[in-house]
Amino acid sequence: EDFEKVIARGKEGTYYIDDGNELEFFEIIDLVKPDVIFTGPRVGELVKKLHIPYVNGHGYHNGPYMGFEGFVNLARDTYNAVHNPLRHLAAVDIRDKSQTTPVIVRGAA
Repeated sequence: EDFEKVIARGKEGTYYIDDGNELEFFEIIDLVKPDVIFTGPRVGELVKKLHIPYVNGHGYHNGPYMGFEGFVNLARDTYNAVHNPLRHLAAVDIRDKSQTTPVIVRGAA
């Protein structure tokens, strides 16, 4: 019943997956090409392999996402996911000598 209510409120072109498997998630990610994904830990591990930033919406270790303070926590976690320098390094195959390793330079302290 709740799932039907969610679908009724959705816009045309919205994709709904109920308890999807890996293949379904990869197909949707290929269709949508998201900039960032808000998900749980299971899908998060999958999108990490695709080098897509994600926020674990079930991870309450960074604080709740409820109310004004929660929105600040969500904004911080989203920023950190998108601008994480390790995400760029993860795409480099260190066995391939033709690739150059990106150099990350931080501002002077």
